[in-house]
Amino acid sequence: MVKNSPAGYLLVVSSALLFAAGGNLVKALFKLGYSPLVLAQLRIWAAFTWLFLSLLLLRPSLLRVGRRELPALAVFGGVGLAGVQLSYYLTIARINIAVALLVQYLGLVAVTAFERYHRRQAVGARVWTALGLVLIGAFFAVGAYQPALFRVNLPGVMLGLVSAAFFAFYILRASTLARRLDTWTILLYGFGSGSILWLAFDAVTRTGLPMDWRIWIVMALVGLVGTLAAHALFVIALRTIRPSSAGIVATAEPVFAGLIAFLVLGDRLHPLQVAGAALIVAGIVTVQLASREHTLTTPVLQ
Repeated sequence: MVKNSPAGYLLVVSSALLFAAGGNLVKALFKLGYSPLVLAQLRIWAAFTWLFLSLLLLRPSLLRVGRRELPALAVFGGVGLAGVQLSYYLTIARINIAVALLVQYLGLVAVTAFERYHRRQAVGARVWTALGLVLIGAFFAVGAYQPALFRVNLPGVMLGLVSAAFFAFYILRASTLARRLDTWTILLYGFGSGSILWLAFDAVTRTGLPMDWRIWIVMALVGLVGTLAAHALFVIALRTIRPSSAGIVATAEPVFAGLIAFLVLGDRLHPLQVAGAALIVAGIVTVQLASREHTLTTPVLQ
């Protein structure tokens, strides 16, 4: 049985806010001409460095883990953390960010179906309703309804679906590891594995890193707040709420991203985007109400 603590939902909402803040900053760097692939790896490296140094000074015992856990942590970092970021940034290099984010959210369907049919956990009608609400809401909130975005770039869409699969894997794998390992240990080895894979990627592709020290400082901040803290809050939440519920609540990210862009960057919010944000909020409220149903935590009888 998986608990559904109100605190868990608050943690995911906080995580979404931090992801949105970091995403807006990275989006601004895109406009300055910085490569999405370079920025993706800088935030992973920064997150790993912050966490490693912090644990080394404060809780060195969390640096150690049993050998049997190493393969699982390596897969989580390489496929879950690095995979989802690499595939997402490759996607937005080919299609609009709004469409890329929307396609990635389709991974939530896989998460919910996995719970229902593989883990044999009952998924009530309210959960499916909430999932439908947030997906429709995300479509409008990110502005994917704009006619210009319907020019389909098949390779971009396919990469988006790959990103959705990685996104689903990340959520499910994190929920499994959170049952037996400390959150900081999970993220340390996850970010570490991801960092190694990015180094290998650079060696193969001969990707050049920025020489401007200022971008390193900015990405160090993004790595701390918009990556490390955001992922930590999400993984901690998975100890108290189900992966499907966490994923649905995480769709608050485009709501926060739009609000930050409006308040800080002066971006205009269209009525349909506001309506989409309202649908996402409705979906989040619905899944929280569903968590109170007895059927949500009762395994399916075989």
